[in-house]
Amino acid sequence: MSVWQQLNHDSILNAVEKTLGEKMSNLLLKRNSYINRVYELEKYDSRERVIVKFYRPERWTKDQIKEEHDFLFELAKEEIKVIPPLLINNQSLFDLSPINYTLFPKKGGRALDEFNQESWEELGRLLARIHLIGAKHKESSRITWRPSIATKHHLEVLYKTDYLDQKFEPSFKKVAELFMGKAEPMFSDQEFILLHGDCHKGNLIHRPNEGIYIVDFDDISFGPPVQDLWLLLPGTPENCENELEWFLKGYEVFRKFDRKSLELIPILRGMRIIHYVSWLAIQSKDPDFITHFPHAGTSRYWNELIKDLQSICYN
Repeated sequence: MSVWQQLNHDSILNAVEKTLGEKMSNLLLKRNSYINRVYELEKYDSRERVIVKFYRPERWTKDQIKEEHDFLFELAKEEIKVIPPLLINNQSLFDLSPINYTLFPKKGGRALDEFNQESWEELGRLLARIHLIGAKHKESSRITWRPSIATKHHLEVLYKTDYLDQKFEPSFKKVAELFMGKAEPMFSDQEFILLHGDCHKGNLIHRPNEGIYIVDFDDISFGPPVQDLWLLLPGTPENCENELEWFLKGYEVFRKFDRKSLELIPILRGMRIIHYVSWLAIQSKDPDFITHFPHAGTSRYWNELIKDLQSICYN
């Protein structure tokens, strides 16, 4: 039986009411999230809404989740546009064994599909301020985003499963070895700070009269600052020079950006490819996996993945 099956209407309402010490209405809206389970609820008397997030078991330790929360509290204290969890009796993490959960205030916003120059500069200022705080952290319980640590771990996870198609195993292992040999030396002189780690358009919202907020710090990691830039770009740095310059103009209001680190972007893309296939290998045991990822693990999938890694290795 899936661990998520214990999360039903009554168990969720009971957990939230017990934690908040308040009666909730019967409203329970499931929000879009595959990794975790996220629901929107409403307080009975005030109609104020809250978000409850149930963390996927065994993905993060309690200490790692608390580090995420502490980082958010630290950023919010500096009036940086993030949404920290609710602090209740000096706690932000609660337990519905074996699932940990937290509560957030409901703060809606408009998704950002297109950025103009003003948006890019605002994004630059926002991430620079986050990185100023992240640079104060000299170590982390989260994974260090460099090939010899993160990618090595992701490959080990993948190889321990039976997800890698045997027909493609020799080709994949060969290109993975080539990738590691090329990638790791490029990180030797990089700055490592605490990062958002998964900074893409889907994790940005615009709130009227407030500006751009960055949400979902689930994947914070310890890595080079450029990791929080490259997923936002609409293309390679050489194909989006205007957007890049607008972003850096905003960023450098608060913090110097190492432009040489832009050379890491193809490598970071390769690391994300390997991370994702490792993640798929773990999730493939879920009963509803094939419904959400029908093309994962097919011959076409492995062909394209290997070609993508080869293009990074040989360019």
